[in-house]
Order: sequence, then structure tokens, then C-alpha cells
Amino acid sequence: MSNQNHNILAIEVGSSRVKVGWFPSAGACASEKPAANLPIVAAPRTLPEPSAVFRAEHRRDEAEWTGEVAARLSELLLPEGTICIVAAVHRAAAESLQSRVLKRQSLSQVIKLTRSDVSVEANVNEPSRIGIDRLLNALAANHIRQAGRPAIVVDVGTAMTVNLISADGVFQGGAILAGPMTALRALHSATSSLPLLGRDVLEAAPAPVGKSTEHAMAAGAYWGAIGAARELIARTATACRQSPEVFLTGGASAGLAPHIGFGEEPARHIPDLILSGIRLAAEGILAR
Repeated sequence: MSNQNHNILAIEVGSSRVKVGWFPSAGACASEKPAANLPIVAAPRTLPEPSAVFRAEHRRDEAEWTGEVAARLSELLLPEGTICIVAAVHRAAAESLQSRVLKRQSLSQVIKLTRSDVSVEANVNEPSRIGIDRLLNALAANHIRQAGRPAIVVDVGTAMTVNLISADGVFQGGAILAGPMTALRALHSATSSLPLLGRDVLEAAPAPVGKSTEHAMAAGAYWGAIGAARELIARTATACRQSPEVFLTGGASAGLAPHIGFGEEPARHIPDLILSGIRLAAEGILAR
């Protein structure tokens, strides 16, 4: 069976959340022969996209969050022979997920991704220390970026990363800073009077001049994240001979998307870029 016809459950265990993507088998595709004497034009490559996605915060009671993941998996009615591919940044949470959830599922295999499973070359000082999430984003971006153009991937999550992929597909490194929700939590924990705000403050653009403490914090988090992304994109682009494509992803990215890009070209917003990267890595593993 072609590896593209496997049922794949892709799981990212991030710094604070577990993200699950379901990639059912594509099945056999019938195709018609092109009409005689017509040129064959190669179609642009597309990303494999999950048919279902859910997320769960894991920085809370272990039984609570693993129970939530188990319940959501049961709703998917996973078919026999499903292969689970796990990419973990937070090792302790990944171990809890394995022992309390995945071992109790009817899965054909559970494969834990390593950096060597992600076919992206890295030009950095210590390649072994690159977060696998950054490499998976690069793998997915390489799959769909325009040939010959470099790419910049902005991932807005617990941490915010801005990474450069060269025109020949090599991961060149980038910048890491606190994500907007992490910054808001830090303000709450480091002060005596600032409240803890929810993720909804990032869903739409707030007024830049807040008329209350909450509104001022929302403005700082929202426009501060956009300003940081724009500045880092602009400075990263100076290392490129050609104009880079910008990809925007991550759990906190949707509300920021209208304001992020390079020049007049908006970022390509792909919320689940890393899950697509896991699916692409699975193809390489299953083809061995």
C-alpha cells in the first residue's frame, strides 16, 4: 500500500498544548489522460491538510487533560490500522499522553519523531538543539513555497518564532521571543494589579490606545506581537537575495494575520502548518 493511503493521526506536544490532526487515507484517485497534443502543466504542490483538528492545554491536572484528549479521540472513530506520529517539545507531557491515552487506543503503530526523521538541512551552530517544531514548519513550507524563493515562517504560540529557510530549502535559524499570551501571563504574575487576560484579546484588532487596564494590555499584546513580527521579517529579509514568501502559523495567529506579511505581499496563513509537516515526515518514514 502507498504510504499516502495510510490513516495518520498526527500529534504535536508543544510547550503548553497538545495539538491533534486527523489525516484519513486519501484512497485511490482515478485520473483521466490529458487530451492529445495538449501540453502537460505541472500543478503546484499542495499541503496535506487534516480533516479534523483539536487542541488541549496540558499545563493542568494530568488526568483532566489526558481525559479530554482520550474523549476527543474516541469521537474520531479511528479505523483499524491507524498510525500515530508524535512530535514532542514537552517530553513529560508526551510521556503522559503515551501512557494514559495512546496505549489504550487501537493504533497500528505509535512513532515518535526525531530530528533525523525531518528531511530539512540546518545551517546553525548546534543542529541537534533545534526544536523539532521549527524543523517541521520548515519541512511544510519547503513543500509549498515557490521554487527558488526563500521563506520566512512566523509561528505564534507559547513562544513566537521567526525562522528563515533559504532558497535551496536549508533552515538558517531565526529568532525566538515570548508569544503574546506568554507575555500577558508574565505581566499578570510579575505584578500585583494586572489581570490575567484570555486568548480572545488576540482575535481582533483592539484600539491602540486602551481606555482601561485590560484594553491597554490587549493593545500591547496584539500590536506588540505584530510589531515584533514585522520588524523581524524585515530584518530577516535583508539576508535574502530574493523577496521571501512569508508563512504565518500557530494557535494565536488567526487574529494577527491581516497585519503580517512582507512588503505588499500578505503572509500565507496556514494555522496547522506543523501538523502538515508531521504528515509529510510520516511519508518519509513509511516509505523506508
